[in-house]
Amino acid sequence: MIILFANQKGGVGKSTLSVLFSNYLSLAKNKPVKVYDMDFQRSLYNKAQAAEVIENEPLYPVEAAELSQFTSIQKKASKEENHVSIIDLAGKMDDDELVPVFRKSDLILCPFSYDEYSVSSTIEFSFVILKINPKAKIIFIPNRVRSSVKYETMKSVQEALKNFGVVTNSITERIDFQRITTYDIPANIIEVIEPVFESIYNEYIDPAWHKTNT
Repeated sequence: MIILFANQKGGVGKSTLSVLFSNYLSLAKNKPVKVYDMDFQRSLYNKAQAAEVIENEPLYPVEAAELSQFTSIQKKASKEENHVSIIDLAGKMDDDELVPVFRKSDLILCPFSYDEYSVSSTIEFSFVILKINPKAKIIFIPNRVRSSVKYETMKSVQEALKNFGVVTNSITERIDFQRITTYDIPANIIEVIEPVFESIYNEYIDPAWHKTNT
C-alpha cells in the first residue's frame, strides 16, 4: 500500500504528520513501514539521520527520493506484502512526474489549515487530483487547529472539501509537535493524533490487509 502526504500548500504539516503516522503504524499497529522523503527540504530524511547519529534504533527506513523514482518504488511496494510505503511530497503541482504518483497511490492524506489561503489552495489541489485520478481517495486532515480560536468558516470549509473526499477530526496545535522524532511518540501527542489516525487505519488500511490476506 502506498500512502501520500500531499498538498500544494506548504507549511500545513505534511512532514510532521508523515513522521507521526509512520511512528503510529510501526508502534501501535506493528506494521512494516518504509518512508520516502520527496520534499525539497528533506526535513523528514534529515530527522531520521539525526536520530541515527544519537544511536536510536530506527523504527523504519527513510530514504531521500525523487519523483522520477516513483515507478521503481511502486514496483517494489507491490512485491512487499503487508508493507506500507509512505511518501512525503513537496508542495507543488507543476511537474508532469506527479501524474503517475497520483494515479498509482492508494491513499492521499492531505493536511490543511483553516486559513483562507490554505483552504483555497487545498480545494484547487483536490480538483487537479481528481482530474488526474477520478478514483483517488483523499482524506483531509485539519491540522494545527488552535482550540482557543473560533473558526467561523469551519463548517462551510468541511462541506466544500467533502465534494472531493473525507474530512477527519481536527488535530490541535501543540508546541510538542516541534520536537517529534522518528523513533517515538510522546504521550501528550498520542492523545491528539490517535483518534484521527485510528479512524484512518480502521477505515482504509486494516480492511486492505484483510482483503489481501483472505
